[in-house]
Amino acid sequence: MTTKEIEALVASYYEGETSLQEEHLLREYFRGENIPAHLLEHKPVFGFFSVDAKAAVSPGFESTLKDKLDGGRVISLNSSGKRLVLTLSVAASIVLIAGLVTVFKLGIFTPSQPYGTITDPQLAYVEARNALYLVSSSFNDGLNHMQHLESFNSGYNQARQLKSFQTGLDQVNKMNQLDHYQPINLNPGRTPK
Repeated sequence: MTTKEIEALVASYYEGETSLQEEHLLREYFRGENIPAHLLEHKPVFGFFSVDAKAAVSPGFESTLKDKLDGGRVISLNSSGKRLVLTLSVAASIVLIAGLVTVFKLGIFTPSQPYGTITDPQLAYVEARNALYLVSSSFNDGLNHMQHLESFNSGYNQARQLKSFQTGLDQVNKMNQLDHYQPINLNPGRTPK
């Protein structure tokens, strides 16, 4: 085989597209002595498969393995494991059903009086007044905390005035820089000294 054919076979081998015959050809080729330097890196791969194929099992291996397997300890989970799971499942189901029956018998989920229904008008008035008083007091507490925002707003407005003051200072600084470069004649009849 030519080197280009071997390179193509190696590439298709690594892509998993070779047949058994092509793989056999590659093993035979890399067993030889005339391998180009750029293909030497692939020789251990194909050499490994040829060594592995030559390995044989000793004649007494199967009987020794069978003896060791027969002499070992066998643990069966079929009867006791399944029985335990079944027993625990039944016990959990019984506890769940008993708990649900107890809860519904005691009437824990059913209120004694429907919520929001008061038959006495005086009592309804007192309850509504108390609820509105609670809402009003919470609202007033919130408003008291909001009054601090008014002082924040006044401070913010003062800071905005400082910004306009800074703008004026910037304009004065521009005038000072102009004074450095060119004298200003305030009196047209007189010349500066």
